[in-house]
Amino acid sequence: MKTFSLFAIALFMFQFTFGQAVRDRNVIPVAVNLNQVLRMTINNGGNIEFNFNTIDQYKTGISGDQATSSSAGTATSNPMYVTDFVIASSTRWKLTYGAEQGTFIGTDNPSNTLALDNVGFSITESGTHEFEASAAAKGSNATSELYSAATDNGNDISALEAYPVDIIEDNDSGTQANAGDESDNAFQFIWRCGTIEGTTTPMNAQNLIDQNPSPTSDRYVVNVLFDLSIDN
Repeated sequence: MKTFSLFAIALFMFQFTFGQAVRDRNVIPVAVNLNQVLRMTINNGGNIEFNFNTIDQYKTGISGDQATSSSAGTATSNPMYVTDFVIASSTRWKLTYGAEQGTFIGTDNPSNTLALDNVGFSITESGTHEFEASAAAKGSNATSELYSAATDNGNDISALEAYPVDIIEDNDSGTQANAGDESDNAFQFIWRCGTIEGTTTPMNAQNLIDQNPSPTSDRYVVNVLFDLSIDN
């Protein structure tokens, strides 16, 4: 009887031992590193200079956009008056711009000044991202990625202003961000001077020849700053 009892206990322990679940555990760490990409590249037109040599130019100005201006000396897509640039960003972005000083400063005589609003520009986009419709408000009902208040979303001429001015920004769409690469965000500034254009942020209402006091002959310069940042 004792032998049978020992056999039963051994059999029970054998079944209990081999009836337990067998498992092992390992850990694989997984990380996601989101490194910020924020880059603006000016491909051409990094130096704009208007040379007024004729009375017609003083009367009607000089423009790089023949389609919208009756200016003397217009030249469509002339690189002298055109700035092409692209933006690559991994998040929604904003481009702030503006003149470094409040006026143009004469290089021959620094006491000579010229109002910034004698110069203006238009913006066009050639990437897949587009400006919202004219006069549309930004927000959750937006249908496009880009917004520009100063140029009525790319439909108007804007006078040059002092820094800082938000010139292109995210449209605050709930589904479409302006983040993207150079093929998404490609732009062109077409500059003009003395053309009396624009309604949203209008240029000087007088051409150069009619201004009082008349601008003194000089070479006037100003640095225009561009600052690309995250649009929170």
